[in-house]
Amino acid sequence: MGHASSEIGAHLVVRIGMFTCHLDSIIMTWIVMALLVGVAVIATRKMKDVPGGFQNMVEYGVEALWGLVADNVPPRARGCFPVIATLFLFILASNLIGVVPGMKSPTADINVTLALAAVVLGLTVYAGASVKGVWGYIVGFVKPNPLFLPLNLIELCTRAITLALRLFGNIFAGDVLVIILGKLVAYAVPTVGQAFHVFVGVLQAYLFVMLSIAYVTVASEE
Repeated sequence: MGHASSEIGAHLVVRIGMFTCHLDSIIMTWIVMALLVGVAVIATRKMKDVPGGFQNMVEYGVEALWGLVADNVPPRARGCFPVIATLFLFILASNLIGVVPGMKSPTADINVTLALAAVVLGLTVYAGASVKGVWGYIVGFVKPNPLFLPLNLIELCTRAITLALRLFGNIFAGDVLVIILGKLVAYAVPTVGQAFHVFVGVLQAYLFVMLSIAYVTVASEE
């Protein structure tokens, strides 16, 4: 995995029947999930009425995410919050883990970002159907004219695809920058590249979630 991580766009590939899997992306995805579960366990193991330290930091983060949802999403669709919060934390951790030597960002793999975008697509459809009813949501695709049905369906899918491509492109570019600078200069320049990678990672996680919230809001508006 370390050798694959050092090459631009390289993956550790395994074949299972007719399927080709990027084993390095799968491993890194599970590492990220294990880290998030570990943080959740530590943060909730000894909760106090008056939080301090780590618990206070975690609660502040959760409240900030809830504020984004509460300020933008209609009340009947705010059940999407657990999915939105999970997406943000997973994407943020996945983006940032690529800064660690020997590690690789799972979100630098288009297959991972397409899967995340598929979750957003499903969440959007679910939110719209929950608020408007299944039939009401379907009817919305033929308004103001049935001829708009193909365009509305294409727009729905295009939103998911652009989400995936934007996240993949930016994180992949960040990984490439760190690798190239690491080969050119040994110390100072790679550090700048890693700092830039962190900035892009945080920004892209925020943009992904904000766009996801926007799509859910549009789908669930009466």
